[in-house]
Amino acid sequence: MIMQDSYESACQHSEKAHQIFTQHLLAPSPINYSVIYLYVCNRLPALNKEIEQHIAQDKLLTSEFIDQLFHKYIAETNNVESQVLAPFEKSINATMEKLKSQAISDKTMANNLELADRALNQSLANDNNADQAAVQKVLSFLSTNLTDSQSKHESLSKELAKTYQEVNQLKEKLKQSKEEAYLDALTGLLNRRGCDAKLADVTLEDAHCSLAIDIDHFKSINDTFGHFVGDKVIQRIAKVIKSNTSSKDVAVRFGGEEFVVVLTNQSVAQAKMIAETMRKEIHALRLMQRQTQTYLPPISVSIGIAEVNHDHTWKDVFERADKALYQAKETGRNRCVIAETVAA
Repeated sequence: MIMQDSYESACQHSEKAHQIFTQHLLAPSPINYSVIYLYVCNRLPALNKEIEQHIAQDKLLTSEFIDQLFHKYIAETNNVESQVLAPFEKSINATMEKLKSQAISDKTMANNLELADRALNQSLANDNNADQAAVQKVLSFLSTNLTDSQSKHESLSKELAKTYQEVNQLKEKLKQSKEEAYLDALTGLLNRRGCDAKLADVTLEDAHCSLAIDIDHFKSINDTFGHFVGDKVIQRIAKVIKSNTSSKDVAVRFGGEEFVVVLTNQSVAQAKMIAETMRKEIHALRLMQRQTQTYLPPISVSIGIAEVNHDHTWKDVFERADKALYQAKETGRNRCVIAETVAA
């Protein structure tokens, strides 16, 4: 688990990270920074071990190597945004504030040098003094170096602004990657991991119902028409499930031909109506195998319904819905069965 740093600690780690960038000729890009920041924090032993083994072989840390470590150790870390990118942003902001302050100071100095130069020019016009001429040369030297410093500060500010944009882009990519990791690739419904994440925000104290859905005789469909057609059947059924649920509900492909739906803030009577609608729409599907122009036999599902009722965990709710599902299977399939309530 990645722990939160204080601002002061984050700045110290950031400074160490920048030293490594310099030593290994690495650009301080968001991905490079994320990996090196965690390395100097010494909180991911496996990551540190790989980096130290790499360095022990007298190898420079390359962007390609860092990218591999990022996807291996960090991309799936839920806290990467708050624990890595946030300190990076703070470091950038702090540096930019210092640059702004320095720019104001440089501008003030430039104005003072210009005033001094004018005064010396006026004095030299009246009295050609060698000391005054020497001072003017010093002023000219300082002015030239100050102009160079201002140019470097401006260039660094632009680079920091660009890096800040890259941080935001990386945040967006991480968000997209996280969302994709929660979805079933075949159906677009949530997978088990996505189910767990969404249910974390749904309290068992409210009125909810769970549906356990299983495609009847699915093995026969796969054996007769092939897995490609089987996948199409799963996709069509998922589409029916999705069309009968809201964004507040939790629709999941639980595995194979099994689906789970949590209908939030719905009574068991309402859940039964929704389940029956799904069942009827699925049974009304008429699917054809295009290659052979052969219609598939009518498709049906069995559905178990369980209302949240004195359950301690979602697992308890799902188990009761699953038992009701098997009752539906045992009593003829293509039907919905409501689970028994749990005694208080």
